[in-house]
Amino acid sequence: MSDDFWATPPEEARDLDRLFRGLEFRPRESLEPELTGRSRTSGEPDPAPRRRWMTPLAAACVLGAAAVAGWYERRVTTVDWCCGDLDGGGIADDGIVVMARRDESIRRLALYEDRDRSRSLSAADIVRFERGAAIALAGNPPPQSVTLRHCCADYDGGGPPDDGILVVGVPPDTVLMVGLYERRKEAPESQALLR
Repeated sequence: MSDDFWATPPEEARDLDRLFRGLEFRPRESLEPELTGRSRTSGEPDPAPRRRWMTPLAAACVLGAAAVAGWYERRVTTVDWCCGDLDGGGIADDGIVVMARRDESIRRLALYEDRDRSRSLSAADIVRFERGAAIALAGNPPPQSVTLRHCCADYDGGGPPDDGILVVGVPPDTVLMVGLYERRKEAPESQALLR
């Protein structure tokens, strides 16, 4: 799987990621002798009983972090769908990875070429397009670009196979934009929700 795809945490986890990355505790080797010496000269009680609280506190922090990470993981679904001709190149060797929240809003999306035929995104594959939650097309597409629609499967992990992919690119392997859309039963196809 591409390291860049997971390098940036989703928006709702950025503060937590920043907090955990900023935590650092490395007591200097002289800390214990300093505390013991200070307690002898100041009349304070020996700091050894306080140290007994460090292990449970550290364990509570680790368990709390694991609980938050587990809660976050349950709220996010990752779907790796492969393989089809998503980029218009004529070969069914393309896959798409969609990371979506339970409300089906897209957090990250990548379209890749399955070079090693593993039928999933791996280190040997080429990522043709990658984006976060926002749909963006940099500049005007060139005149030879085409728009491709692929419908319908469960690309966002929501359950029903009501999702389509809209790809703007230049065949055989240039991808300029990828959007996911959802076909609503009650709405005509032209009113599909692009996300």
